[in-house]
Amino acid sequence: MILARALFLVAIAACGDSASTNDAGADASTDGTFVDAAIATLTVTPTAVPASANEMPNPMRRQYLWLGVPAYPSGWPDVDAYQRWNWAQVEPTHGNYDWKLIDDQVAAAKARNGRFGMRIMALCQGCGDHTYQGAQSSIPDDLAATVNPLIAAAPGDTTKYVIPDWNSATYFTRLGELLNAIAARYHDDPHFAWVDVSSYGNWGEMHLYPFTSKGGPYETSTQQPITDANAQKLVQLNATAFANKLLVINSEQKAALAAAIASTSPPVGFRVDCLGSDGLAGGNVLDTVQGAPDHWKVAPFITEWCQYNLGTSGKNLFVQGEQQVRDYHVSMLSSGNFQAKPATQAEQDAFRAANVEAGYRYRPASITIALAPDEQHVTVTSAWANDNVAPTYLAWSVVIGFSQGTTKIEAPLTLDLRKVLPGAATNDVETLALPSALSPGTYDVYIRVDDVQKVSPAMNLAIGDRDASGAYPLGALTF
Repeated sequence: MILARALFLVAIAACGDSASTNDAGADASTDGTFVDAAIATLTVTPTAVPASANEMPNPMRRQYLWLGVPAYPSGWPDVDAYQRWNWAQVEPTHGNYDWKLIDDQVAAAKARNGRFGMRIMALCQGCGDHTYQGAQSSIPDDLAATVNPLIAAAPGDTTKYVIPDWNSATYFTRLGELLNAIAARYHDDPHFAWVDVSSYGNWGEMHLYPFTSKGGPYETSTQQPITDANAQKLVQLNATAFANKLLVINSEQKAALAAAIASTSPPVGFRVDCLGSDGLAGGNVLDTVQGAPDHWKVAPFITEWCQYNLGTSGKNLFVQGEQQVRDYHVSMLSSGNFQAKPATQAEQDAFRAANVEAGYRYRPASITIALAPDEQHVTVTSAWANDNVAPTYLAWSVVIGFSQGTTKIEAPLTLDLRKVLPGAATNDVETLALPSALSPGTYDVYIRVDDVQKVSPAMNLAIGDRDASGAYPLGALTF
């Protein structure tokens, strides 16, 4: 009786071209489980939404709110945010933590249905939060008293800073305590999503410029920059503490960078704080480290704009930055730090393009759904395109649904969108067991991509006709 049923398809035009198999005995493309006699087949080729259309907000891609600077341009749909603090702000004295600083950021991210990332700094030229022995300091006084600090000014500067002994065992012990305390408090909160490897260098950027410049204090001091062994230890310290978060590292310390690339649990991505400048203002050193050029395939590249192009090429900050987004497969960019906002049309176009191109932009290029004779298994053959420069690094669940009145029957694919890279379409064929059999009738078929962590709304796909639930209709199936 089942095989004798007539089949017809009513396609929703906004989804693009659709086709159906009228022969109840026609085979569907399957993984081999149900290769015989699909009783109903729906094929849809959704129409792609161009990048020139309204920007679609999705988490952990494009512009994020940087250090409290509002979205630019005004109204741009930013959902994620980033902040960094001096060590002493978070831990004024040993073991006493000001959790409100981080709690407030996490709460704000939750209100935006977004995520939050952060960095801890032990040296911040121009932004030390208090003084110790007459010098600007970013670390707790009780720590400064035990780590043999170098108290000195950078060349050409009269302001002195407290520079901890980066190779001190006491320094590492205390840093480990701080990172573990933060990790323990926010371990189970997915809104606390990513962390910069903390804490070495000026501004926490894994370098000591300008203190290591000619005429700087390191020329005459017995204290030295971090050793390669301790730089690698620093990466491991952070990776151990934040094993269930996304981690990124500034690229200037090569030994640390190599250790980050070697880390698999968790994968450690990159951070560069001078997007748009020639050579990423030194950040392009990652080009010389084995494995770095392809590391974007497994871990994010997060940036912030430079204040201006620090190099000598004379290239425009925003135009060059947009090219770097594509060259380095950048996922996220800052809402601020540029000295002047984009002014010319070319700058405005490049700024928008950099944000639109960053990260991922997924769409199903084609979907075929074949219903098996038992009416409870469907084989889904799909091709997925990623029109941007990087994958997502978050877990998503691609759901196929069948709706009839108030009844909804859904099943997830095992497809991992983190593995759908830019370039050629990724093909996926799966046979799904529905929670219950479909009774004969007409069903509206849809697709939805859910955030596994339940932080963000369903993913915005680069196809049309998204409904209020975040689902995209594919067509109507009758059997």
